[in-house]
Amino acid sequence: MDNRRTERLQQKITAFEDAIFNGDDVNLKEFYLVKRELIDHKADNQDTFELFLLLEAMIDKQQNEITNKRLNLLTIWSTIFLPLSFYTGLWGMNFDDIPFITEDHGFWIFCGLTIITIVGMWMYFKKHKWL
Repeated sequence: MDNRRTERLQQKITAFEDAIFNGDDVNLKEFYLVKRELIDHKADNQDTFELFLLLEAMIDKQQNEITNKRLNLLTIWSTIFLPLSFYTGLWGMNFDDIPFITEDHGFWIFCGLTIITIVGMWMYFKKHKWL
């Protein structure tokens, strides 16, 4: 492999490295094209290829962290709305024996219970630094 091509690959890898450390998005198509070229000339650029593999691992780690944060938020929202779905299902039944359903202020008691549940869970998650 000639020196110009090696320098060009090293410049691209340096640009990828800067983007990763700055938290910028990396063009994955171009990233993997550089990887393919490095694999084709692996014997000539072993050190550069190893650096590339480290950068690839860092990109994977960043993507995993983003996915974990999204799943964490989704789990918290699901946990907040699960009891509300239970309350709705319970008070939506056509029975007269359900507490507060036949009282004059049953609707407002139901609304208060749902708000207390939401606020209580929100405070619990904030206290444990999950939000």
